[in-house]
Amino acid sequence: MNILSIGDLLLDVVVRHDPASVEEDSAPDMVQVLPGGSAANFAVHAARLGANVQFISRVGPDWTGEMLVRSLLNEGVTPHVKVVEAATGRVLAMVDKHGQNRMWSYPGASGTISPDDLDPAWFQELDAFHLTGYSLLRDGPRAAALRALDLARSNGEPFCTLDPNPSHLIADFSPARFHEMIKSLHFDAIFPNLEEGRLLSGKDQPDEVISALLELAPIVVLTMGEQGCLAARGSERVRVPATPTKLIDTTGAGDAFAAGFVVEYLNAHDLHAATLSAGRSASQIVAQLGAR
Repeated sequence: MNILSIGDLLLDVVVRHDPASVEEDSAPDMVQVLPGGSAANFAVHAARLGANVQFISRVGPDWTGEMLVRSLLNEGVTPHVKVVEAATGRVLAMVDKHGQNRMWSYPGASGTISPDDLDPAWFQELDAFHLTGYSLLRDGPRAAALRALDLARSNGEPFCTLDPNPSHLIADFSPARFHEMIKSLHFDAIFPNLEEGRLLSGKDQPDEVISALLELAPIVVLTMGEQGCLAARGSERVRVPATPTKLIDTTGAGDAFAAGFVVEYLNAHDLHAATLSAGRSASQIVAQLGAR
């Protein structure tokens, strides 16, 4: 199973912030520095599930970039990561006592990915190609993301998927404009969360949201946090409850979910089995600190 992803490769600085119940000096995991980036997280989780995964991005000429590339290699991902004269991107994630987070992101070098970075040889015989909204909603990497999608399709018929994240960039970009962009790109499956789905559809209730979004892709999987997820393929509907687990940190849960779905769907083309696999992958991530 050959999968390729392109997008952010970032350093996550994760801060657990609950001053009402914990003292900083007694919490050694209060601040952690971890590898991240939505598309890179997807690549790592897909590799852990047994896929052969390639990943395309950029980093800067700094220790951060070296560490992030090494983290991909250690996970069995084949990195096509160019070193450029720009700082490696980074994210500050503030995680509260309920496991919810707020993020401040600086894409850095990964926000400058160029179509010239792409080697057509990487796109041969792909089974799946994955994009995140970060690569389409930002001006810098958009041309490379679109070129990569074209290259993937010019060498076969891979399962092309999109995680249309995050909601604040959708709002800034214009939900209607992003809706039309996604529609024009003909993805095989999209994985919005409920907030993103509401922005893209203009609907409120999950069943209404997912029905409206089926005009964007033949498969839509709507994640709803503690409410589980709702998947649709044509008239088929699958509702899967959230896997009971201790919620520590939601960072990266959507990336793990997408990877779990893609790998299992490629195995059997079974919507229910793929949705269950996706939920299991996400539940493992939210029970720990960090995206991987």
